[in-house]
Amino acid sequence: MEENETSHPPIEAPAIPAEPPPSSSGFLLRAWALKVGAPLQWRLSVPLLFGLSAIWLLLWMAIDWWNALPDPQILIAGVPLFAWYALAILALAALLRWRSTPRPAFGMTLLLSLGLVPVPLFLEALAADYLPPTWLILMTVAAGIYGFLYFSRGLTALTGERQRTAAIAGIVFVAGFIWLTDALDVIPDVWAPAEVEAAADNHDAQADAEALLFEQPARIDRALAAVHSASSAGPQAFFLGFAGVGEQRVFAQEIGLASRVLSERYGMDGRGFSLINDERDLERAPLASVSGLRYALRGLAARMNIDRDVLFLSISSHGGQDADIAVSNAQLPLDDLTDEDLAQALSESGIKWRVIIISACYAGAFIDSLKDPRTIIIAAAAADRTSFGCSNDRDLTYFGEAFYRDALPEARSLREAFDKAKSAIAARERREHVDPSKPQAYFGTELEAKLASMDARAP
Repeated sequence: MEENETSHPPIEAPAIPAEPPPSSSGFLLRAWALKVGAPLQWRLSVPLLFGLSAIWLLLWMAIDWWNALPDPQILIAGVPLFAWYALAILALAALLRWRSTPRPAFGMTLLLSLGLVPVPLFLEALAADYLPPTWLILMTVAAGIYGFLYFSRGLTALTGERQRTAAIAGIVFVAGFIWLTDALDVIPDVWAPAEVEAAADNHDAQADAEALLFEQPARIDRALAAVHSASSAGPQAFFLGFAGVGEQRVFAQEIGLASRVLSERYGMDGRGFSLINDERDLERAPLASVSGLRYALRGLAARMNIDRDVLFLSISSHGGQDADIAVSNAQLPLDDLTDEDLAQALSESGIKWRVIIISACYAGAFIDSLKDPRTIIIAAAAADRTSFGCSNDRDLTYFGEAFYRDALPEARSLREAFDKAKSAIAARERREHVDPSKPQAYFGTELEAKLASMDARAP
């Protein structure tokens, strides 16, 4: 009996799904760790590209914010400059792909380029400001070596071949980009300290500086219009003040005191005004400048009897060793006042009788160019010495306190007031153990005799 054999179809093995290509995040982690491994078909993650870009952007803004402490202010004008960096990353990715053989996918070289961003960011935003030069050089060399290995091994993981040429090209590109960025000052500062923000906000005001300076003659004309012309049969006194530095209020305040004390002493009510640099208020008085001083002196001369009347010119500012008076105000383009400028301005005015009181460091350097028998010059310091009290936390300088406030109201003459002030300043400087300022003075004999006849307190 034969058995029937039944044939069965072969049993097929279940299909094993193919493994998906590894994610690009794994590639980036391997590149950061400088691992090569076997070349794989990496799967590019577009969200990773955008996420990484956002993280680096936020990191930059955080560092920028931290550098702008304690009072950071946002600067919207810096935001468009980020396009410069985006173009650089795209160009770097294209360069790495172009110099690699075989050529990897552009998306992966873009991810590789984006992954290096923290290294130059650290060097440029942190290390450059806080490391000493030697350490900064060492850190730069270390960053260059790491960058080379990062590009070389990352490209090897993409292509299976060593890519030293492409890695060197990438490092040269990054170094050149950093240099060019610094040279062009393409820094996307989106946070700035409050004072920088204020300066940016005042940009329009600075653009109007020319208009502000242009209107100064009209301001001086208005001040001159209020000055009473000489009408007495005898000599009269006129006053002109000059506060040179507007960033410190002490100079404007000292000129205000000088005007009051001298006016009371020599009966100058209504016969004087001041040129004031005070950045707290650019409108209350004509501004102090070399050209303004010349213009004001000519205007006063027109209201004086220059053959007999006396000008009291009071100057308060910082002084320089080259016989110059500092002139500055709210970033206006102002020139300093030299001894030659002052001598020329007085000569051009034609005013013959003048008392010149200079409260500034090195003020004694002005004496030689100004002295004559009809001139008195009083200087707060010798030509090679500094004076004291020129800080913004004071109402008056040491000289202003000793001369205008304490000595002049009760002294019988300018000479006596100067001698008292000089002694008081010397005693104060000895107590404070500072180098003596040694105030200087020159008393022209003819003017000294004239003032004796004009001074109610004179013996």
